[in-house]
Parts: sequence; C-alpha cells; structure tokens
Amino acid sequence: MLEAIKTAFSPQSDQKVLDPLKQLGNREIEILKSKGYDLDFLKQVMPQGGLNFDEEYVTYGNGYSRCVTVYHYTKNPTLFWLANLMNNPHTVATLDVSTDEKQKVIDQINRALDELNDRSDNERKATDRNKSAEEYLELAEYARKLTSNGEISKQVKVRVHVYGNTIQEVDERAQELIENLKGMDYRAVTYLHKTKRDWQSMFTMFDEQAEWFGNIKGQSLPSLNIGGGFPFHHQTLKDPGGTQYGETMTGGPFVWNATYKNSVRLSTNTLLLGMMGAGKSTVLKMIAEAHLAAGDFIWGFEKGKDFIPFLKEYNGIMVRLDGSDGMINPLEIFATRTYDEASSLYDDGSVKDLKINEAASYQTHLDKVVYQVQLVSPQLKGTMKAEFKTYLNRFYEEYGTVPRGFTSSNARSNTEIQVTGKDPEAYPTFKEFLDFLGQLELPGASQEKKNRKEEMESIVESLCETYGMIFDGHSTIRHLDQQQLVFFDIDSITGLDRGVQQCQMYMAMTLIWNQALIQGRRQRRLIKEKQMEEQDFKRFLAMIDECHNGATCSAVKSCGLQVV
Repeated sequence: MLEAIKTAFSPQSDQKVLDPLKQLGNREIEILKSKGYDLDFLKQVMPQGGLNFDEEYVTYGNGYSRCVTVYHYTKNPTLFWLANLMNNPHTVATLDVSTDEKQKVIDQINRALDELNDRSDNERKATDRNKSAEEYLELAEYARKLTSNGEISKQVKVRVHVYGNTIQEVDERAQELIENLKGMDYRAVTYLHKTKRDWQSMFTMFDEQAEWFGNIKGQSLPSLNIGGGFPFHHQTLKDPGGTQYGETMTGGPFVWNATYKNSVRLSTNTLLLGMMGAGKSTVLKMIAEAHLAAGDFIWGFEKGKDFIPFLKEYNGIMVRLDGSDGMINPLEIFATRTYDEASSLYDDGSVKDLKINEAASYQTHLDKVVYQVQLVSPQLKGTMKAEFKTYLNRFYEEYGTVPRGFTSSNARSNTEIQVTGKDPEAYPTFKEFLDFLGQLELPGASQEKKNRKEEMESIVESLCETYGMIFDGHSTIRHLDQQQLVFFDIDSITGLDRGVQQCQMYMAMTLIWNQALIQGRRQRRLIKEKQMEEQDFKRFLAMIDECHNGATCSAVKSCGLQVV
C-alpha cells in the first residue's frame, strides 16, 4: 500500500507523499483508482499490523520470519529432490527459474575446464589432482549434453522463509533446516541486509530481481534435474461419499470410499498389506464401521478374535465354524437363487421383493451338500457321487421337505411351493439321512451298487460320529440371511482335518456369495424402477481378516471368488 501511494503521488505531480497511517481522503482514493490500483484487494493482502525489515529478520505484527537461501546444490539429486527444500513445516518456499544464455554458459564451462585441466596436472597432492580430474570429466559431460543432446541450462534460486512467533523459535527452525539440508549435500545461508529484497522476491519476477542492486545470481542446473525435482507432488484423496481415514504422507486429506469406482479404479476389490501390528485389522474395522453407519451389509471371516468386541458393540453375530457356539445345519435349504427381473412371474410392474426361485435354490443346495461331503471324503466321486445325490433327493422327498418330483419340469412351474425359509426344525439332519440310507432297500441292484451304498453309509456315519457337532443337528442360528453384520470364525477349525476345514470354508463362502447376489439384485431392481437413487442403495461387503489363511484353499477358489 505504501509503495502504491508513493508511486501515485510522486514529486512530479506536485503532491506530497501521504502518510500511510492516516485515512485516505476521497480525492486520494480517486487518484489511486485512476492509476489502476485495486484498493480493496490491497487492503485484503497487506500485512496486518505492518512489517519492518531488520538486518536478519522480518518483523510482523504477529511474529517473525527469516529467509534461508540455498546457494549450493547436490551433484547427485534424488527424485523429487526439490520437495526436501520446499516442503518443510513452518516455512514458505519460493522457486525462481530462468533460462541461461547457452553460449554464455558454454564460455564459462570452457574457462572452468581450462582451470580444472591445469589443476589436475599441477596440484601438489594426488587427492586434489584426482578430484580436479573427476570434476573435469563431469563438466565435460555436461558441456557435451548442452551442445549435442539438447540439454538446457536453467538458473535456479530457492528461498525458504522460516517463520515463528519469537526470534528464538525462528532461529531454531532455521538452523534445523540448514543442518538437514547440509546432511543431503545442500548448502544454505541467510544473507544479511537483504531481508527486504528477499521478502519482495516472493512477489517479483526473476528477471526483475536481476536488475536489483547487489542481486546474487542463482545457480545453473540442468533442466533434467529440475524436472526430476518436481516439488508439488501433493497427495490427496476425496472420494464421493467417502469417510475421513486420516492424512496422506504430504498432509492431504484421505477421504476414502471402499466401494467407489471410476475410470481408473475399475473394481472395488481391496487388498491391505502391512507388517504385523501395522493396523490392518484396525483399518478393516474402520471400513466396517463407516459402512454399517450407511446401512450396508458386512459379512466376513476373522481369525485373531480382534472383531469380537466390534461385533458386540454393533450387535453382530459370530459363527464358529466348529459348531461349539451354534451351528448351521448343512441340510438346511437356503434361498440362493431368484427369478430374473424380466420374468413373467411378476404380476405387475410394481417393485416387490425379489421372488425366490425355490426349485433352483433346491438344486443348488443338492450340489452344495454333495460337494461338501466330497471335500471331507474324497472317495465320493464318479458313480458313487451321482448315486449319493439321487439318494439325498429321495430322502428330502421321503422326509416331506420337498414334494415328490420337485426337480422335474412340471413341479417347477408351481411357484407356490416353498422349500426355503422354514423353521430350522423343519429340515432333516445327517443322522436322519444315515437312518434313511440304512433302511433303503435296493431290490434287484447289483452287488457293486449295494457296496457303494454301504460305503456312503460309512461316510455319513463318520460325519455324525466324528464331527457331529459340526455336521449333525438343526441350525441354532436363526434368520442368518436377515443379519446385517456376520463374521465366521476361522480360528475355531484350525487343526481339524483339512477336508473339514475346506468344507466349512466352502459352506461359509457360499453363504456370503449367495447373500451378496440376493442383496445386490434387490437393490438393482429398486434403482431400475426409479425407487432409489444409486448413491442411496445398500451395499454388501465381504471381508476376510488374515486372508492368507484361506487364499490357497481350493474350496474358496471353487466359489469363483478372489480372496482379497
């Protein structure tokens, strides 16, 4: 403001220089505006409280600052090396760059080469001669790049303004900065009696600075080095609908939405890597907490029992796969299939809950049970596998769970038949299936077929006797498909037979996968029918803590899932 007033009211205009501490009159304001000055802008940007330039410091109304100028740069800079100079706490840094005159630089290099050549021959000490020879080769290579490879020499000056509330605080911060730069082979200093010019350099072009009296030139550096030193690599993440998880390494906000996709992030799959104790499980719980607040469904696996307090806090369910704290009956039929959205089975165009395809769910259930038993008893294959499925279907018909001929095309047309969603006691158990096999007669069957049936009885008997707590019994966890937060305990089956582990992992993964499909289809229909905006629908997240425990499990891979 003072400079503007002095310029506008120069001695040539027969006007006195106005006192900047006094309020301007209307005439003075009009003169300044006619000269092109934006007084409102100047009022906003002028230092509040004024400023004073001392020998070494700039004194503001609320603190002090000191300018540290870099006068020597390392010969071997690292990538983003300018960040070490310009991204420091309690500082404001400026970078001035201009292009050197090529011929002038080459002339200076020639003189320097002559001197280095002489010193490499005539220095008294061998170390000095070797050092001069090395510098000669480096400078000669730089000259070759300038003349042949299109390299451009740039003149650079970096000023770092260190600020603080007291002079002592400023000195401590400035000295710490100088020492840190020295450790990286940079040299920096505060020039005395240049505080005003250093402060003005923040608002003055480099070419204008060169005209100042006593101006100190910058250092010549290759343009390639300057490009590699790009200091403005500020990192930030601001996903729509995201949650604040912390800050990036450059201090930027990290607002992350785990389900957000764009042209770069094509999938929502996420893999967290880190050392033990780095906080991977903690991040998973933070993600789960954010999505629970949004009403999303979260099912997953956990091993270290880190999620038990979390589940208690949010009324979640922990399913122990060893059956020690409740079990899921393998023979209970769950709704895993739905009719297509365009199916004629919907009577009108109104949005209803997805209609369960009972026949398809039952068929999927038969395949699932057969595969689970095969995981525990690999000898169940070929003809025996097909017969086992046939006997299991006949058993469901005898038990009354499904009507006779339910898998036929005629029965499938009857959409009123319900085989899923019944009370757990309405479904049979493996012990009852074992009794059924024992009473099953095969008149006219070959001895081989009878032998296969007996082997099936042995397999089912082993399931009931050895692992009855896991496989034999009615489900004690009711309405699992209606739960928002469910985790399966992997640790409970550690040490059991590998086939049993794979069987339980497959069962749990199948439940998660099918639940995700049903929830996704239900939300998609609501969006398609314009009953819900896309940003409002409920998502389904599958989480696996300590995922390396299941990443190589063939049962998991058989579900067609990637463990992430």
